Amino acid sequence: MNVDSLAYYATPGRFTAVDDAELPPGDIGKVVEVVQGLLIYDLAAVPFYNVELSPQQAEAIHERDSDRLLTTIRAVDSRPLCEARPAGNRVGARCHAFSRLTVTMLRSAGHPARARCGFGAYFRPGWLEDHWVAEYWNPTIEEWQMADAQLDETWRAMIGFTGDPLHVSSSEFVSAGHAWQAWRRGDLDAGRCGLSSIGEHGAHWIAHNLRLDLASLNKVEMLPWDVWGAGWEPGELPTEAVLELFDRVAALTVDPDTRFADLRALYESDDSLRMDGTVLNVALGRSEAV
Repeated sequence: MNVDSLAYYATPGRFTAVDDAELPPGDIGKVVEVVQGLLIYDLAAVPFYNVELSPQQAEAIHERDSDRLLTTIRAVDSRPLCEARPAGNRVGARCHAFSRLTVTMLRSAGHPARARCGFGAYFRPGWLEDHWVAEYWNPTIEEWQMADAQLDETWRAMIGFTGDPLHVSSSEFVSAGHAWQAWRRGDLDAGRCGLSSIGEHGAHWIAHNLRLDLASLNKVEMLPWDVWGAGWEPGELPTEAVLELFDRVAALTVDPDTRFADLRALYESDDSLRMDGTVLNVALGRSEAV
């Protein structure tokens, strides 16, 4: 147990600070239940839930700030946050928003939590799909555990998930750092890591998620399609310097607590890793000030 890291992750960051008295207590089961009643995975709205989202609901996937996201949620449906909305009244989200809002609610109650970027193994057998989960501190067993708020009853049925979404295992969700190290050892085919819905996979995707995971571990939770700093494009070859840089990042993110001070220092000191306030939103095809 690292008391410094627990204290750090128990307080809000720039995107998880909210001014809201309606948030639920820090019980992980209740928090996930509330999040699932507020958000709907936008690309699954029609095929999974048979609902059409308005432009306001759909565009919420690009919102980085939890407080502003809650404002949009209330604008769509003004009932108390802890009261689940029907699917058609929820706000569009992707995995990162389910995870970030879970983290927001846990931190608001003083419970250590952090959003993690990596790959889910339960969406397409044999493949590691781009994904985010929430990691929370379980004081009873004094361990970090992972929860996937995206996996409501509908999602679990659609993908045949039989595990526990409140206790996702390290084989079900592989952090970007673990994926990177497995690829570097030759134990993982990077061609099976990425996003099947757009047909893009490769080691560059692992590196991209590793940069996002490092930022998130520094309480800078970005969009999955935000690009800045170190990395390389599909079809390009990384330089040895870039590979060595991501080796360092992976070594710190696979166990963020043991070398917590080093993890914080690397992010803050390296201009190629730190999000400096301007990113390329690839989904919208434009640079944005954050």
